[in-house]
Amino acid sequence: MVGTLFNAVTVAAGAGLGLLLGKRLGDGVRDIVFQCLGLFTLALGIQMSLEMERPFAIFLALIAGAILGHLLQLDRRIKSGTGRLGKGTGNALVQSVVLFCAGAMTLIGCMQDGLSGDATVLFIKGSMDFVSAAFLAAALGRGVLLAAPAVLIIQGGLTWAFMLWGAAWSEAFIADLTGIGGILLLALGLDLLKIRAFPLINFVPAFALIGLFQPLADWIQTALPYLLLS
Repeated sequence: MVGTLFNAVTVAAGAGLGLLLGKRLGDGVRDIVFQCLGLFTLALGIQMSLEMERPFAIFLALIAGAILGHLLQLDRRIKSGTGRLGKGTGNALVQSVVLFCAGAMTLIGCMQDGLSGDATVLFIKGSMDFVSAAFLAAALGRGVLLAAPAVLIIQGGLTWAFMLWGAAWSEAFIADLTGIGGILLLALGLDLLKIRAFPLINFVPAFALIGLFQPLADWIQTALPYLLLS
């Protein structure tokens, strides 16, 4: 839970700084900071993706998850929902909560923290959210500051869920979940560097589908070669 607490504090601190500095936070500083965050996110994604146990299962889960997310239009629905909001504190609050809590990094960080007590991703996310909250608050106002309690509740709930349900999961299953998370972090890093934008929310169903494809991957790697050679 320490990662979630850190994240909530950084959102509050960043929003407070943004309200204090206002328009004095320039685009040049923002671009430099996000370039650094993008490079670090790429490095973290590479490290996590190397932990995968069943690459073929992850490949199938990503494809099926992305298709499901596309059919449900998850990414578009979230973006269009926030785009229809009006101005004011409520607008700033909802947009901030979506930005801080609806991304792939939230799920990845809470999973890592809940399953293994590793809050590294949430610490990185908290640092990124500090910068984002500062610039959002400078542009949108005090509603961004109110997003800090929402981050605490939503991410805290996700972390506790992984702590309760993840105890029975095998190491291979956790490794494959980590591998999917690493791939999504690679996509996020490319997005932050403005190399390629991905509909990241559409890929999130892959986490729920990986368990369905692991038996198939095991069969392909073990039984299928035996059948072909016999």
